[in-house]
Amino acid sequence: MARFVKSLSLVLLCATALSACSSDLVADDSAPAGNPKVVALLPDDIAKSKTLRVMTDPTYPPLESVDGSGKMVGSDVDLMNSVAEEMGVKVEWKRGSFSGIIPGLASGRFDASIAGMYITEDKFTSVTMVQYAEAFDQMLVPVDHQGPELNSYAALCGMSVTIPQGSTEIPLLKDASRECRAGGEPAVDIKQFENANNALLAVTSDRADTALVTNVNADYVVGKLKADVKVHGRLPGVFPMGITVAKESKDLAEAVSKALQELRKSGEYDRIMAKWKLGDSAVDAFPVNPKSAPAA
Repeated sequence: MARFVKSLSLVLLCATALSACSSDLVADDSAPAGNPKVVALLPDDIAKSKTLRVMTDPTYPPLESVDGSGKMVGSDVDLMNSVAEEMGVKVEWKRGSFSGIIPGLASGRFDASIAGMYITEDKFTSVTMVQYAEAFDQMLVPVDHQGPELNSYAALCGMSVTIPQGSTEIPLLKDASRECRAGGEPAVDIKQFENANNALLAVTSDRADTALVTNVNADYVVGKLKADVKVHGRLPGVFPMGITVAKESKDLAEAVSKALQELRKSGEYDRIMAKWKLGDSAVDAFPVNPKSAPAA
């Protein structure tokens, strides 16, 4: 469901509301030496400035959030800082809303964004994306729920499923519901909510059977909610996530891809993913504009 789960994390963790694109500079102003294989691919302006302006919406733990001291932390933050080290540049972090990523890149307010954005081919008309991880959907149910795990859309026939409005998976749920009816089974009762917090509260208050969430913060959410809910199944399909740059910034995208390759060779990529308990979302390759949509 991509970033829609962020609203849940935002409410649960009481994250600070942030205005669009304020800067959060790293403490060390000196740029690292960089990996020559990566530095050679950098566009001239970034190579000269030794600065990479990176925007994120820090309301999606454990990928990105703001800790008690006001510092941005998370797997995406660690990963992009490491990418910048490979490039021989320092990161100038910018905070903003998720909806402002594509417009901000188009207007040149920043050079790149890492924010758990799903890669879909329709975005390639506006931006260039480098895959760095992947996500999949899991089902949350009350802890006392009994029954087989919800590992397919067919398993949702006759169940009420909560999901935030606008989520990528809504068409998939609607297709599944039609197939349920065609097979003589009860339809899927799709309950759309304004945000993921309300969607999950419907489950914890016995107003719905299950909530569809993404794996990248399902465990984090369950940990914050203590014993109220549990993960109870994984739906088919994988959603690639990408680091995003302006459409015309193909050279920067290639540099990002090469940096990720080098981080994987050194073991740093896997170390970062394991640190944040995201090993299931790690990938082996980092293609630019991969020609694949999320698998159904």
